Amino acid sequence: MNNELFTLKPNLKQFYGRTITKETKFDEYTEDKKVHQVLENLVLITEINEESEFEGIKSIEYSKLTQKMPENTILIWDEHQGYIVPNVPVYKLKDLEEEIRTIKGIYKENTDINPR
Repeated sequence: MNNELFTLKPNLKQFYGRTITKETKFDEYTEDKKVHQVLENLVLITEINEESEFEGIKSIEYSKLTQKMPENTILIWDEHQGYIVPNVPVYKLKDLEEEIRTIKGIYKENTDINPR
């Protein structure tokens, strides 16, 4: 009996985002205008100005976050938070395809990965 190899099922949903460089600049708002973000010189400034109420408790938030980022940082767009740094590794599909080819090469004798 052959041992089988398994991979966690990938989520292939695509997310809008940007890979930032020192030349990348933007000044953007979320649709509801609660989040304003400016990126310049690899510095992302996020300002949140939001009021909400839940069970009679009124909350008012004003915050400003400054993040200095290395070049080639990937930012993913979220409708409510604006651009965020993803909390899990992300790939472009072309990079994932290359990784799959590499794995198939490593296990080239395994007929489970490379059926004959």
